[in-house]
Amino acid sequence: NVSSVSHTFLEPGLYVVSLTVIDEKGLSSATKSYSLRIANPLPIPEFEFSCPSMNGTVMSEIPQTEDGVVWQVPHTTEGDAFVAPGDPIRFDGSGSYDADPLFVGRTSTDSESSEWNGIVSWIWDFGDASTPLSGPVVWHAYEIPGTYVVTLTVVDGFEGGETNTTTLTVHVSRAPVILTDDPISADYVSMGDIVLLNSSAVDADLEDGIEAWMDLDRSDDSDGDGNSFNDRDRPLTGSLIVRWDLNALQDTDLDGDTRNDWLWGNQTWNQPGEIRILMQVCDGVGVCSTEEYLITVLSVQEDDKPKSLSDLTWSDLVPNKESGGLLALIAAVLLLGWMIMREKDEDELDAEGMLEIYDVTEVEVEGGLPGMDQHKPPPQPKYLTIQERRNKESGYVRPIRTRRR
Repeated sequence: NVSSVSHTFLEPGLYVVSLTVIDEKGLSSATKSYSLRIANPLPIPEFEFSCPSMNGTVMSEIPQTEDGVVWQVPHTTEGDAFVAPGDPIRFDGSGSYDADPLFVGRTSTDSESSEWNGIVSWIWDFGDASTPLSGPVVWHAYEIPGTYVVTLTVVDGFEGGETNTTTLTVHVSRAPVILTDDPISADYVSMGDIVLLNSSAVDADLEDGIEAWMDLDRSDDSDGDGNSFNDRDRPLTGSLIVRWDLNALQDTDLDGDTRNDWLWGNQTWNQPGEIRILMQVCDGVGVCSTEEYLITVLSVQEDDKPKSLSDLTWSDLVPNKESGGLLALIAAVLLLGWMIMREKDEDELDAEGMLEIYDVTEVEVEGGLPGMDQHKPPPQPKYLTIQERRNKESGYVRPIRTRRR
């Protein structure tokens, strides 16, 4: 019995509000009715993500039971997810609810429960062309590095159902980029020498502007800011782990794989030869790159290692006792070569004979033999008299004449 009232409608729908006024004498007015349609507010989609871990390591498979499982949250500065390819991610949309006042604060996804949150459907699209999933809690793993957008669509239970969506960006880590061309910065190493292996690599995700951390336990608010999902317990970008396998052909740890016998620190080799080594660089979520190198290891007895011109000293150029035998051998070879060069071959002897026959005073040799134009021509023959032509000893031959017909 007041002049103004307030009322909250807990559910959407069509309502009729009636007003009757009574005066001071108790007389009632005609009743006035008003129809009010309460619109259905959009549902509120909310979801969280986390990764299962055991003993501090993210699991590679979906756990069959939650016994001993600690839920970790790999997140970026902007609140996005940051995972390795193949890591299973648990998406929980059970925190979504119908915005009707009747359902605010309720958390059950069971429509038969008195605490039902009013949501009848959860539809998940993972942005990687995989089949959409439905349900309040789903699992998904990304196999290819890149950036994806997860979309959750929720539907409430009013009439045909109102829908609303929310999204989350997921960054799937790229492998680090190895920049090292030569890990020892030399042509070879010697047996037993302590060698500092050089390494250079960059975090591809950090180069893309992504900074990420791991919240090691989503149930523990380690930074005390009131949000237990955003703790920066361990960096996932920027800090790279470098490991070495000193012989890619030997299985040092006897696990059946010759290419994973990882060691750290300074290294030595105790056998000479060409050794294949591996460098592995991993980021904070275990995404790794591997590069193979060939190292030449020389024996400590090898004193005849090749020297560059800058390595030579004056003592290397002055003969000593050890080089006496080598010098004598070189002198003998030079003397023998000189004697062979002094001896005339058959072509030279023939050339000398031709010089005597043709009475050549000067000869220019082309290719070791005298040329056709390198001597004087024979004297021109003289004219013979009749008596000389008739003398048989003159060698004159009468030309043959033919009679024309």
